[in-house]
Amino acid sequence: MRVFSLARLVGSVITPFGWAALAATVVALAVGYGLCWLEFAAAGLALVFLLVLSALFLIGRTRFTVELEVPVVRTVVGSPVTGRVVLGSEGRRPLWGARLEVQIGESAVPVQFGAGASSTTEFRIPADARGVVRVGPVRTVRGDPLGLFRRDALSTDTVDVFIHPATVAVPPTSNGFIRDLEGASTRDLTTDDISFHALREYRPGDDRRHIHWKSTARTGQLTVRQFEETRRSHVVIAFGLAETDFRGPDEFELGIGAAASIAVRALRDGRDVTVATSPPASGDDVDGVREPRLVSTRGRQRLLDELSTLDKGSSGVGLGLVSRLAADRVSGASLVFLVCGSTPTLRDLQSWSLRFPLGVEVVALVCSPEQKPGLQRFGELGVVTLGYLDDLRGSFAGGVS
Repeated sequence: MRVFSLARLVGSVITPFGWAALAATVVALAVGYGLCWLEFAAAGLALVFLLVLSALFLIGRTRFTVELEVPVVRTVVGSPVTGRVVLGSEGRRPLWGARLEVQIGESAVPVQFGAGASSTTEFRIPADARGVVRVGPVRTVRGDPLGLFRRDALSTDTVDVFIHPATVAVPPTSNGFIRDLEGASTRDLTTDDISFHALREYRPGDDRRHIHWKSTARTGQLTVRQFEETRRSHVVIAFGLAETDFRGPDEFELGIGAAASIAVRALRDGRDVTVATSPPASGDDVDGVREPRLVSTRGRQRLLDELSTLDKGSSGVGLGLVSRLAADRVSGASLVFLVCGSTPTLRDLQSWSLRFPLGVEVVALVCSPEQKPGLQRFGELGVVTLGYLDDLRGSFAGGVS
């Protein structure tokens, strides 16, 4: 067992370049001494000396402490943030043969520091694309300058940096269909609300609490109050994560930005918001899907955090099924946005809009980068074409909501 443990230990500190050098040493010594070829023997001995000298860099203990600091863990696409590595040395001797690397996503970035002294080094965390960038851990690396040997030690934990999608400020939403004390009166009439409309004759099933007794006494017939229904907006935003929903990553990112902008505006207006997307399921498991994935809308920060984690093609459930699941799952919806790319046809969009109850305003946001923006009506369905994220602002100002 000790032999195997020692073999694993040796194998863990030799780099691929080191293995190549070790193989070259064995070949040179075998050829030199086996065939009495002095040049190969000399080269083999030189490689032995080089390997022994390089291995000496692994000897020693790291006499310093390392702390990883990322003050800002949320940013927007295009706005990089800065992290810090704080190095505290326990001695005055130079940190011979040691260096630091911080892991940023899939890349390892070297950290420069002063030898034998405490220091703070800043590094840049890129925000070129929406997502979650894992920063850390910071590795203490001991090795030789030639890269033959390398010994790593993890010195810190990791920190997740959320890169939120780009958003634009859109005008307030106004449509509402849920009765509420703060809602606006509509033309729809009801027998139970707070906005009085008129009097009418009593019908079987009317609530007797709304009988207007003075009018009943004057006319001799039972008369009840009639009210105008007051409503409050419940905005539903639905989009799919399937490959078929968006033609490419540019369309997908435009769609995520549009969905985020609308949701943030609705939250700011105090509306009820539901953001529905594809649940994690492959194309073979679509028949077993019963509910959509609901993105958290408990505050702007949590909403954008979850939108940062979504990836195109991560589910086989398309917008067609998501719209049906959302219509079944969400009650009282008043305004629905179906966010998609340029791949769905008009017939698809009309079919998906019919899955929501009558009286629900359905708007399809077709994201097609660099296309001319437009707003068209096809019956009860509104179709908005977005070429850029800023087009969303003009569409809302033109009366989409």
